[in-house]
Amino acid sequence: MSEPSAHPAVAAVQQHAGNWNAQNRTAWLALFDDNVTFEDPVGKAPKVGRLAAEGSWDNSFTEGRVWTLHPQRIIPGGTHEAAVEMLNKGTLHGELVELRGIEIYKVNDAGKIISVRAFFEQPTDFELNPFFIPEG
Repeated sequence: MSEPSAHPAVAAVQQHAGNWNAQNRTAWLALFDDNVTFEDPVGKAPKVGRLAAEGSWDNSFTEGRVWTLHPQRIIPGGTHEAAVEMLNKGTLHGELVELRGIEIYKVNDAGKIISVRAFFEQPTDFELNPFFIPEG
């Protein structure tokens, strides 16, 4: 991974991907404020708080499922936000899959992630964990 950015939201995204790909749950969870809001995906009721972060991790790394994160482009906005073109690569029961999306991150003054909004089309050639499927 490249040098961490001086922009707090960009740095948070870099650390998010690095800790996720290293499968370092403890370090990854430490990036989030206790009141973080996840809209992952946008269209599903927001998930809030520590349990939301834990649920995101725990529902991504289930038996037969492993995901890695590959930020393709990170665009800082203002002093506390970043938009990310994200490539998610998964191994689902031995099958390699990809999911592309746009993710919006917001951090607080301490650099903790307070909001994640993930926009992506639901795949038709494989099924996501229900935790990541919008209602209706």
